[in-house]
Amino acid sequence: STPIKSSAASDVYKRQELDINILIWIVNKCPSSYERNNGKQSLIPLIKMKNTGVRKVLFAFLWLTAAIQVFADKTFSENGFTYTIMEDSCSLSLVSYQATAKTDFTLPLHIPASVTHEGKTYPVKRIESNAFKGVTAVQSIIVEEGIETILDYAFECCTNLRSISIPASAEGIGKGLFGSCYNLTSVVVAADNEIYDSREGSNAIIDYNDELVVACSATTIPSSVKSIGDFAFYRCNTMEHLVIPEGVECIGNDVFFACSSLKSVRLPESLTEIGANVFCGCNSLTSIVIPKNVTKIGNGNIFTYCNNLTSIIVDNDNQNFDSRSNCNGIIRKSDSELIATCRTTTIGNDINALGDYCFDGTTIHFIHIPESVVEISEYAFGGCNEIDKITVAPGNQKYTSPKGSNAILSKDGKTLLLGCRTTVIPEGVEAIGDRAFFGRYSKTVLRIPENVKSIGMDAFARCNAIFEAILPKSLQEIGGFAFQNCANLSVVQLLAPITISDYTFAYCYSLSTVSLPEGLEGIGCRAFYDCKSLKHITIPSSAIKIEKNAFENCPVSEKE
Repeated sequence: STPIKSSAASDVYKRQELDINILIWIVNKCPSSYERNNGKQSLIPLIKMKNTGVRKVLFAFLWLTAAIQVFADKTFSENGFTYTIMEDSCSLSLVSYQATAKTDFTLPLHIPASVTHEGKTYPVKRIESNAFKGVTAVQSIIVEEGIETILDYAFECCTNLRSISIPASAEGIGKGLFGSCYNLTSVVVAADNEIYDSREGSNAIIDYNDELVVACSATTIPSSVKSIGDFAFYRCNTMEHLVIPEGVECIGNDVFFACSSLKSVRLPESLTEIGANVFCGCNSLTSIVIPKNVTKIGNGNIFTYCNNLTSIIVDNDNQNFDSRSNCNGIIRKSDSELIATCRTTTIGNDINALGDYCFDGTTIHFIHIPESVVEISEYAFGGCNEIDKITVAPGNQKYTSPKGSNAILSKDGKTLLLGCRTTVIPEGVEAIGDRAFFGRYSKTVLRIPENVKSIGMDAFARCNAIFEAILPKSLQEIGGFAFQNCANLSVVQLLAPITISDYTFAYCYSLSTVSLPEGLEGIGCRAFYDCKSLKHITIPSSAIKIEKNAFENCPVSEKE
């Protein structure tokens, strides 16, 4: 037998991986050398750069920077606070906090703006993301004058925190600072801060552009606010009712993410823009009215996982959207596309398309596609894992649903586009489309019928019920990621001599037995990535192209 190294990679692959790791390391250490946006960093321009001479020069520079930085890097702890010396070798970043036995939490916890270590005094300039996450005993925090930046989620899950003071020196505030801070009722920004304030006793952080950046459950929105920033009310779990005043024109992305107690929110007529995922996880929300002046709504279902939402109404005077025929959904008028839904949404005869993620995270059991629908996004029903019945109107010119199939097929019956947990794959099907059963296949044994020639990307991804998959001789192609994240998939019998695509079985943590036929020629990049139970696999002698990282993070040790 020939050893197979599960973590092996080509020299080129290893160098690319190492290059990216170096980039990430340098980004953490040298923020001045990469793109910055309100405390957020982006590696995209660097990582996506092709392997040209420019990239090589860049990497040479980064390698040199990294080598120099090694000598400056230093982390230490004082009085429960852990700091890292920043790239200028003169200032500190506060990384985390661990209370000491002497800490008295009946007194405010002062986050120091300077620290003396080994005889040298350093200013503290930045509080890192999640630095105080889960410090449940703290009741009051004073961020001392001199600290300039507080990054995302810095105080998340400080469940007993009641008050916090932000200094005049603060010039960069991240998102979601007070997520799950159930008892926070006082947020005060120093009066002489030139960028942020907490005007009118709002118990919020508002910037000089009149954007509400960070809120808590006790926040009241001042009438001077023009916009509400991304994640502003992130996990304000005890807030039940909110009135957004007239004057607010824009609500950003994920603004009310996981506000699980929010029962009602009144949107102002001044509102023109609603971002993506605004109400994601608002499980107590029961109804919503979209005002007449809204002209833009973010991509996807803005009501994802709003399990108790039953009423969606768009103002009759809105020129861009409607909720025609009392459908309890939001329809874009320009093309009659359904873009947002709840569990009581109906797809009427006057709807032409189902948009990306329009039913995402919605608990539905029955789908009926009327004659009018001519476009269904492959992402339309993401997260809809409880569908039991699917029908298509007989007069629909593009789709069909043979009796008893509980599936949506192309009109010629050859491609299965959407399946559910009761689907029976009809005879004549030759292709299973991209994401067709994503998270919805409920049987323990998946036996793909003969005559099926292709399985699309993500077709059975996250189908955790599947224990064994039997793939027929008729198969000519399996798309990438087709079975990724099938947590209980243990046995795969591939009967067709085809190449296994990239990431096809990635993250199938229970996969232990794989049978591959003679004639199979290739196994793609990370095809079995992170299959932690895969110890032995039979590789046919015909396999002449196996990517060296095909079994990365697997315990595979030998070829049988």
